[in-house]
Amino acid sequence: MNYSLAQRYELGEIIGSGGMSDVYAAQDTLLGRDVAVKMLRSEMARDMNFRERFRREARNSSKLNHPNIVAVYDTGEETIDGIGIPYIVMERIHGNTLRDLLRNDGPMSPQEAAEILQPVCSALQASHDAGIIHRDIKPANIMLTNTGMVKVMDFGIARALDDSTSAMTQTSAVIGTAQYLSPEQARGKNADARSDVYALGCVLYEAITGGTPFQGETPFAVAYQHVQEDVTPPSERMPEIDLAPTALLNVDAVVMTSMAKHPGDRYQSAAEMGQDLELLSRGSVTQAARAHVAPSQEQFPTQTVGYPETHAAQPQQAYPETAMAGAPGPASAAGTAAGAARALPANAPGAHTAPPTATMAKPSSHLRWLVAFIMIALLVIGAGYAWSVLNDRDSRRQSDNLAQSETVSVPNIIGLERNEAIAKLEEVGLRPEIVDAPDPEIPEHHVVRTNPSVGSQLQRNTTVTVTVSTGKEDTQVPRLVNMTPQEASAALAEVGLELEPEVDEEFSDSIEQGRITRHEPAAGANLPKGSRVRVTISRGPEIVDVRVPSLTGMKWSQARETLESLGFVPKPQFVDSLEPADRVLGVDGAGQMRPEGSDVRVEVSNGLLTTMPDITRKNRSQALNALRDAGWEANESKLLTGEPVDTAVVTDQGLIAVTSPSPGETIRKDQEINIRFYEFNLRALVP
Repeated sequence: MNYSLAQRYELGEIIGSGGMSDVYAAQDTLLGRDVAVKMLRSEMARDMNFRERFRREARNSSKLNHPNIVAVYDTGEETIDGIGIPYIVMERIHGNTLRDLLRNDGPMSPQEAAEILQPVCSALQASHDAGIIHRDIKPANIMLTNTGMVKVMDFGIARALDDSTSAMTQTSAVIGTAQYLSPEQARGKNADARSDVYALGCVLYEAITGGTPFQGETPFAVAYQHVQEDVTPPSERMPEIDLAPTALLNVDAVVMTSMAKHPGDRYQSAAEMGQDLELLSRGSVTQAARAHVAPSQEQFPTQTVGYPETHAAQPQQAYPETAMAGAPGPASAAGTAAGAARALPANAPGAHTAPPTATMAKPSSHLRWLVAFIMIALLVIGAGYAWSVLNDRDSRRQSDNLAQSETVSVPNIIGLERNEAIAKLEEVGLRPEIVDAPDPEIPEHHVVRTNPSVGSQLQRNTTVTVTVSTGKEDTQVPRLVNMTPQEASAALAEVGLELEPEVDEEFSDSIEQGRITRHEPAAGANLPKGSRVRVTISRGPEIVDVRVPSLTGMKWSQARETLESLGFVPKPQFVDSLEPADRVLGVDGAGQMRPEGSDVRVEVSNGLLTTMPDITRKNRSQALNALRDAGWEANESKLLTGEPVDTAVVTDQGLIAVTSPSPGETIRKDQEINIRFYEFNLRALVP
């Protein structure tokens, strides 16, 4: 496709397609850079819902400025065949999507997957801090560039955190991709930042197992499983790789925490998940795994007396939760999912010991009484211990229930004035901790972001870090005059500023075409970092049509000044003429309109012509004077004398009889003149 969009973007081939739009490789002819242009398909553009979704993507993406989010340069709408087609101009990314990598190369190691998805957490946290949830995190929307960068794209269904719109449309169609849909979205409830965490957990699951957590014949069947079914731990579906049981537990803990059914049991922010992914990529123990390791040996007394096998099994049946630390919270399922092979520590209650050997000697009577007494005592102690464990577990459950009932949601205080934000947090029982930081958009003394993020579920009296804007961090505008737009863009980037994509143009006699004549703000002005500078580019000298004047009879010097004042370039052509020297004889194109700056040919007299006077019947001296009076300027040597002319009149002797040229002819002032004198000769009397 060869099409010029907005008289600026030259569209090339299609490099990607989605359900509602196509992406073209393109060239920004103004700034001379490669871009990608995403255009809504014409059949979709007729539907206002699709148009609004596309515009929302443009708005949301343009708000975000993060190295791991595809940058948006420009947006607009082009009328094609009578239909308004919205478009988005984005940075051109060269690479492959995570979906393509998984299809071509199969599942990854947990460390490799964690390295790829940790930057995604960073991008999502930036999005959440800006008040936007993605709502469609999936492998197809995660791009790995040829330079190793990770980019998150497609904010087509993203919404603001405080948007009350349901996660289901009016036709009950699930928003998002079913394989990565959080339970709350599947129920039609509002999504928050933790919904993106759940989706990223599904992506991590697929990256290390090669398959999505749930499969079904229809999207609704898959969505139902997200709500009702427990996911199989990834360690049970991972390819055969050499991982220690603790490493498998590490992977399970991260995945199962991020995919917890209840949002309050997940990571409470993308940043928290990113921290665990960084630990996972280094092979370190994650925070999720620490919450689910087996109890230490000091927690339970060592069994020193052997029980019959039937008794030895009873504590294991009575206290199945001792197989893993039963700490309530994000990844309780991860503990039980690791398998029976790592279910009980060797010294936990109920861990079995060897039964008495069959070769033991039969005890004496008093020994039997002693043994019976000891057995009874041990049974009493065991019963007391069992009661204490059960009572402790009930107490913990009651404590957990009480804690859950005391959890509160972090209110949306983004953009509020500092004191108002503090009051809102204290009103719900949270403790604000203020951190000051500059921000290019949020006014001074107003909230930029919170950690944990808005919507997170926390216990009362938990500290919430509140970042408050100290105002805009300023930088100085450099001088851009006489630069190209590309040079100006680089110069602005060095000081943290951007070039406004839309430029102005003007004629300039002093600045070369295509270079900057001026910019706003001017050099030396202070601007907040991230601001844009608008430039004006030279179109070269302005071309104006001017009427050529008639200058005949004017002196050449005056004519030249007149033409130059009108913007013409006078070109004199000196010709032989009877007119005085430097007198204008004519102007080429006089009376016509010609572009300013054009050459104009002017005929100018060189003054070298004159009229031959009648010098006959004059002596040489008289003839020379007459010639000088007529303007003849040649040396006297050019007055040549020819053969004499016979005469019978004595008085004619010494007078000029004939001249060449003849009297009245036009001559050059420096040319030769031939004269013949009378000579008295008697033979002239003879007829």
